[in-house]
Amino acid sequence: MAYVKAAKNNGAIPFMKSLIFAVLIWPSYTVYAFDDEHIDAHVHGLVEINLIAEANHIEVEITSPLMNLVGFEYAARTEAEKVAIHAMAAHFDGPHEWLQFNGSLCELTHRNIHYGEDEHDDHGHHDNHDNHDNQHAELEANYKFKCNSEGLDSVTVSLQEYFPAIDSIKLNWIVDTTSGTATLRHDDRQVYFKQ
Repeated sequence: MAYVKAAKNNGAIPFMKSLIFAVLIWPSYTVYAFDDEHIDAHVHGLVEINLIAEANHIEVEITSPLMNLVGFEYAARTEAEKVAIHAMAAHFDGPHEWLQFNGSLCELTHRNIHYGEDEHDDHGHHDNHDNHDNQHAELEANYKFKCNSEGLDSVTVSLQEYFPAIDSIKLNWIVDTTSGTATLRHDDRQVYFKQ
């Protein structure tokens, strides 16, 4: 089980949840946004996941350098690189194989996935961009789920099973009136929200 830092916030309203979440992720954005020399904030081996669960809705945002997922960060050139990109995309198109919500049955209602030069969403079209020279390409994914109950006990994240170059996963979360941060390593896959 992952080490979890949690704070109880009884009686919080949705605004407060957003405020807490903003405080959790603000330092990483300020470093990136206000750095005059544009030192890239992404770290090879690290995946960042932000999760918010309120009532019967869950939203998950994921950011990872492409190096963690396919072994390169440039536009796919060879057939093997194109196959690696398509295999990665298949994993992220169907998050239920590596992301399980324990205590609630949830249905994916929306996804938006951007990696390198392609963007994929529920509408089935892809937007190509001319950033083939980008040497620090990332995957950015956003998922929304609707669940059959409001009882999210824990989450299991098994991305490292599919992508062994991932050293750690930083999970920032807000579930109901509790928030926290957990770091998942190779043997840690589950984070408990209720103590």
